[in-house]
Amino acid sequence: MRMRVIAAAVALWAACEAPNRGAPPGRQAGVRVVDVIPLSLSGETWQDAEPFLALYDSDPKLLAASAFTPNPGGSASATAPIFVSNDGGDSWTLRNTLPSEVMTADITHAVGGNPPVLYAGILKVPGVPLNELKTGDFLSAAKMTLQASRADIDQPFVRTTAIASADRVYVGLNDFDAPDGRTATVDVSLDGGATYTSRRIETRNTLGQNGPSIRPAVAQDHTVYVAYFGWRSQAGSDVTSDVVVVRDDSGATGATPFRDLLDPSDHLAGRLVATHVTIPWSNAPTLGQERIGSTLSIAVNPLHSDTVYMAWADRVGTGDIYTVHLRRSGDRGATWSGDRRTVTNATNASLAVAANGTVGLLYQQVTGSGDASRWVTRLERSRDGFATHEDVVLADVPATTPAFQFLPYIGDYNGLLARGNVFLGIFSANNAPDSANFPQGVVYQRRVDFPTHRLLDGSGAAVAVSIDPFFFSVPVLP
Repeated sequence: MRMRVIAAAVALWAACEAPNRGAPPGRQAGVRVVDVIPLSLSGETWQDAEPFLALYDSDPKLLAASAFTPNPGGSASATAPIFVSNDGGDSWTLRNTLPSEVMTADITHAVGGNPPVLYAGILKVPGVPLNELKTGDFLSAAKMTLQASRADIDQPFVRTTAIASADRVYVGLNDFDAPDGRTATVDVSLDGGATYTSRRIETRNTLGQNGPSIRPAVAQDHTVYVAYFGWRSQAGSDVTSDVVVVRDDSGATGATPFRDLLDPSDHLAGRLVATHVTIPWSNAPTLGQERIGSTLSIAVNPLHSDTVYMAWADRVGTGDIYTVHLRRSGDRGATWSGDRRTVTNATNASLAVAANGTVGLLYQQVTGSGDASRWVTRLERSRDGFATHEDVVLADVPATTPAFQFLPYIGDYNGLLARGNVFLGIFSANNAPDSANFPQGVVYQRRVDFPTHRLLDGSGAAVAVSIDPFFFSVPVLP
């Protein structure tokens, strides 16, 4: 989202102590929650917001993660970090391999067909131009290779699929240089990122731009869906928007891609899943110190591309600030259900579908009010299209502390993926080492003292509470 305010990076201090564990009773079997900040950064107090996750199907030990995390070396390094794990997420280290000063603005990433290839889309600091990047080995300390770059882009969102000849890369983004205010765009590479072509997916008039969230999802048969907000008009801080999904049945390899799903109302490409919804557009703290306005997610059943799910947030009426909606299509997006799930005062909805059809919905919800308000991070799982569901509370933390340093506070998005019989994801939250805040338990790499609920630096001195990224894994439903 535009209008980011990002402060200078804080100094980070090293420490040396074994990981710390808190495991309250009543945990659900197979659930892990891990604070991603490594032991060497135990003294950091940064707001590590807006996390993202990438993983390899072929090697479950290899994972990459990111957040608004600064390089401990400061601006002289001229690089920004990602987190990497080679043990399935039990531990994480930092690799300063992104060509950006100190830290990035937005960053997302996805893997290629031959591990550990990683593709990334970042907004480089300063100036926030788009950089589309690649590395053949994300565990390496070598800087990622720049493949394409340009200005006037917001929220790059990377998805990939592997074929025998080359990886295909799809970067959903809001391109302010697109003609006629139809800014919803997918940068498509059919040759492993060597070249990119910008594909415009909006076919209707806008108020001058689309919403910032342009979200691709790819099935194993190479069907590509993309969800976006069709912004139509604005009154004050409220945007009237359509929720739209386009589809391409051949991996966007044709001359006019993303034209395989038409709406019956006007026969234009892009099915109108919901029309004239109210998006409260706020670049100020609005919900639990967080801004709102861009929550959107789409996921396709990887083995059965007819089945696709969408989630977004809008304002329903006077009784809510921001409500998440979940809908389902079983006929390749031609028709959609009504709301299968709604969650009031929630944001950061992320969807994934496991190979056995289990759907996961990750979101973060503000409960309570005033000083008693809390951010609750929850994963819901369903095997029947959300006729019923089971949930797991991953975190339940104060929403009023720490005070925000910049926006986004915890992020405009988080991440959820499925691999085999497990959901893997990442979210950002208050990092106070209090077992009551993490009902499924939590593992810290950074130094903590659970009895006193304190974070500690390398010398054992107390460290202020801040925002950290947390990796998690949860079994799918049998």
